[in-house]
Amino acid sequence: MTATPTAFRPRLGVVISTWSHEDGREYAAGLVQGFPATAPLDRVELAVCPRLLEYEADIAPIADHFHKSGIDALLLVPGNFTLDHILPMMADAIGLPTILWGIPTQQAWGALVAIHQTLYPFKELGLRYRYLAAELGDARAWDKALAFASGAALVRRLRGLRIGLMGWRAQGMSDTAFDELALRETFGVQVVNVGLTRYARAIDAVPDADVTARWAALKPEFDTAHITDEVSRYGVRTYLAMKELAAQETLQAVTVECFHDHLGGPCLGCSLFNDEGVAASCESDVPGALLMAAGQMLSGAPTFHVDILKADLAQGEAILHHCGNLPRKLAEQERVALKAIPEHIGPGAYGPTLQATMAPGPITIANLVGRRGTMRLCAMEAEAVPYKLEFPGSAAKAVFPYDLTEALEAIGNAGFGHHFVVLRGHRARELGEWCALTGVDFLPMTAAR
Repeated sequence: MTATPTAFRPRLGVVISTWSHEDGREYAAGLVQGFPATAPLDRVELAVCPRLLEYEADIAPIADHFHKSGIDALLLVPGNFTLDHILPMMADAIGLPTILWGIPTQQAWGALVAIHQTLYPFKELGLRYRYLAAELGDARAWDKALAFASGAALVRRLRGLRIGLMGWRAQGMSDTAFDELALRETFGVQVVNVGLTRYARAIDAVPDADVTARWAALKPEFDTAHITDEVSRYGVRTYLAMKELAAQETLQAVTVECFHDHLGGPCLGCSLFNDEGVAASCESDVPGALLMAAGQMLSGAPTFHVDILKADLAQGEAILHHCGNLPRKLAEQERVALKAIPEHIGPGAYGPTLQATMAPGPITIANLVGRRGTMRLCAMEAEAVPYKLEFPGSAAKAVFPYDLTEALEAIGNAGFGHHFVVLRGHRARELGEWCALTGVDFLPMTAAR
């Protein structure tokens, strides 16, 4: 199981290139030590290679330097003129998405010429790259670079993610259908079929003493004035069962077929899992669990799995809601109340749900659907604002800085589904770069920047 989400910083491997026969070679040599001072180190990790790239003979030693270094992308910075074939050869040897930084100043004599020469082979060879023309330290250029690097980090870090499916597609939710092999091919993730029978048996197998001990530790953290210990203990039992299954299968994400027969049972567990860094989506939404894991990485915070329940189109506002799964680290309330899920909403509805609303701040609301050849992701940037619950469950109130009617119609006309992942911050640009690198269609909705 993964660790609690922390602040996300992509890791860039930096290579300075040169041509010792041209002016600017001293400037290029100085960048090996000087380049980090031009970077926003609170947002990015840098691994600068101490060896300059000049000849083909330099490529293998530099590639060896970065072997097992954990870099997410390569940043090539010509410090002065560089032979153009060297740069794509270096990128190919590293095998990661590459940022090409073209310095336009006279100090870096000929660097811009070298970059413009090498862009052609980069494109023709199908290498994944982003070109930036900017002076070192330029804030706008770094925003673009870090969006691309973040997308590359998602590509690398999500590979090997194991998503536990406890059940199968929830009744009536065709949009949560998934193409297992396409998910593996596109993102490198593995769906682990745990099954609903094994899930139910795991719940029954949890020792009463373990439930008692865990509930004794959790109860003081919640407002339990409106729920019985019996119902709460069932939620704890379900959580402990999910935790055991996740440990047995080395899962970093889970989803349960809660609708209809297990509604309310896993809500507390999903909330706790998401706070612990294990992406937990509702209603057998495997793509949703993947997207939640990506959102956790990007935002450094838990994510919230929701439906768009209702909207005031004239005001550009919508209520995002689910049964009761909000991670407490996202909640506006310091002490979250537990209530039993209304038993009339499903034949097996039983368990504790969190009555909480999301704390204010910028958010991104995203949806991932599709199969091989149709996979697509949409992202709507919005603002979460204070909200008082009108009905049982967990919710967020979102205000959109653009025409919400047009946005909802665009989502519908593109064939997106009803489940959305809410993540902290405005992250459409990073999600878009992730999609570009994985070949997934992308539909962004943002305010003008």
